[in-house]
Amino acid sequence: MRCLRDFRGAWLLLSMLSCSPAAYSVTKSATIGLSAEVLPACSAGSTAPVTLGQFGTLNFGTYFSLNALVSVASSVGNGSLRVNCLLNTPYRVLLSAGGSGNVATRRMTGPASAQITYNLYTSAAYTTIWDNTTGVTGTGTGADQYLQVFGRVPKQAAPTPGTYTDTITVTVSW
Repeated sequence: MRCLRDFRGAWLLLSMLSCSPAAYSVTKSATIGLSAEVLPACSAGSTAPVTLGQFGTLNFGTYFSLNALVSVASSVGNGSLRVNCLLNTPYRVLLSAGGSGNVATRRMTGPASAQITYNLYTSAAYTTIWDNTTGVTGTGTGADQYLQVFGRVPKQAAPTPGTYTDTITVTVSW
């Protein structure tokens, strides 16, 4: 009987060992592919308190006559263009012709539809008109970049007294 009991004990021990997880354990490894795509992106606008998407006003000042050339340069919040593009993203900034005239001869309109001729330039040299086809190009740094706008009102006949305005559309493409 003792032999039978030993046999049952050995059989039980053998069956437990053969069913243990270590005896049938198999390890497989695999990989998971990961990817992320960062698309070129830019934002444009001014700084507070000017609304995003607006650049403030380039003010030519107040004059009694236009018998002399008037030249102005923008500043942050007053006509300078803020562009923020991801690092190494090329961009182009175009300026429209405005509400009157064309890119070669922009016009501000005042009382009784009177007009003052002006133009916008890419540098303080006032040699290259900032247009709506070539514009100004740059490369993003990942930080705000401010592009100055240079405006000039040429000598012209005395206009009707009043306030003269125009609105330019700024287009940033990348």
